[in-house]
Amino acid sequence: MPISLPIVGEREPAGPHVRPPQTPQKVYFVSLGCPKNQVDTEVMLGVVRAGGHTLVDDPELADTLVVNTCGFIDAAKEESIETILELARVKAGAAEAGIDPKRLVVAGCLSQRYPTELANEMPEVDHFLGSADMLGLQNVLGGAAQRMGVSPLDRRSWLYDHSTPRQTYGAGHTNYVKIGEGCDRPCGFCIIPKLRGPQRSRPVFDIVQEVHDLVGQGTREICLVAQDLTTYGTDLGERGLAPSNLEGLLDALGEISELRWIRLHYAYPTAVTDGLIERIATHPKVATYLDVPIQHVDTGVLKKMRRGYTERTVRELVERIRAQSAKIWLRTTMLVGHPGEDEAAYQRLRAFIAEGEIDHLGVFPWSREDGTTSAMHPERVDDALANARASELMELQAGIREQKFAAMRGELIEVLVDGISDESELLLDGRHEGQAPEIDGKVILLDGTAEPGDFVQARVMQTTAHDLIATLDLDRDPDDDD
Repeated sequence: MPISLPIVGEREPAGPHVRPPQTPQKVYFVSLGCPKNQVDTEVMLGVVRAGGHTLVDDPELADTLVVNTCGFIDAAKEESIETILELARVKAGAAEAGIDPKRLVVAGCLSQRYPTELANEMPEVDHFLGSADMLGLQNVLGGAAQRMGVSPLDRRSWLYDHSTPRQTYGAGHTNYVKIGEGCDRPCGFCIIPKLRGPQRSRPVFDIVQEVHDLVGQGTREICLVAQDLTTYGTDLGERGLAPSNLEGLLDALGEISELRWIRLHYAYPTAVTDGLIERIATHPKVATYLDVPIQHVDTGVLKKMRRGYTERTVRELVERIRAQSAKIWLRTTMLVGHPGEDEAAYQRLRAFIAEGEIDHLGVFPWSREDGTTSAMHPERVDDALANARASELMELQAGIREQKFAAMRGELIEVLVDGISDESELLLDGRHEGQAPEIDGKVILLDGTAEPGDFVQARVMQTTAHDLIATLDLDRDPDDDD
């Protein structure tokens, strides 16, 4: 995804103030990383559109090549570097063929983290833009930008709002909305505060206006994202804005009539309130789904991670969620191989997962990141062992989820239709309330017709470890297929 260069002093307002270029450009994008990056990319696409430029899906046809990078862990950094080099080869090939020179722009978290190193080691890159510099892309495309466009991050760093140009891509009936940027938590393994800056929340009215506009364009599901949803609003008062919190935001968004599902991504375990759980369980528009990265359950490992809670905290959180409703779908991530994770700590984590309270799980081996406190811990876990632990936990969870899905056979569920299935043009793909887009599997609809964005009732006929297979014929008996 693209990003922009620094604008000294106060930044220009977005939207109609985007200046048209002297020469329209054809622009090719590659967007890497998380949903927060996707939103940034969509802002960049909006800058391109508002500036009178054209998007192309072939790098050979582009005047400007933009890659929005991820710099979170080693694997993401490697993917970003490989993508940059790939586009650099396209640029070099065009030059050798005597074609008008292409410009290569590297944006996002990797640029923010290593601006000087990348500039020195990659002379083929024409412009570098940081993680809060999206609007600066207009200067790059207009030919009025310096090579280094990475701005320092602070509490006054730029944050998009409802008037910012944004062009969403993918399924129009579901979209991500970023309600804040940055993070103030001191987690020992995480580099995000250095990549994204401190916590910066958008005002409630601004988020409501953006969602209202998206719904007017056909969006029926929004996925709220932030590094930590549950600290939303804590900084608004100190910035002279009306204070709020996540519960108040959900109440306000719930008033938008054509909005059907509000999905929550990235809550912090110690900040999940009873009021938030109640809204997830009972609010007609808040999906019965919560993405809360737990990371570990062993108290000793959590202390080394600087997470600020214990195994008891984790278990009490799960108990509070299940006490409110057994139908809340719980997604989490776990980090294995962190320094200090001995066999006993790992087995404690494994036993927790084996209890089956987690519905969707991601497991990642620890990655040593310079600039984090975890990188200085001496009690390292062998990489091969960490990878083996991650694989074991994912295999364990696959069996658990297969059992959970099997128990849904014959159940009547509401499905949001995403479109024609990847399996066959005779099938439809959709998701039930407990499945986030492109993350948690899908519902494959065997029969009937529906349009993307439609909500339909379906009966579960068969299940796998990843997907549900359902019918729109509600009178059909799953046992008839045996």
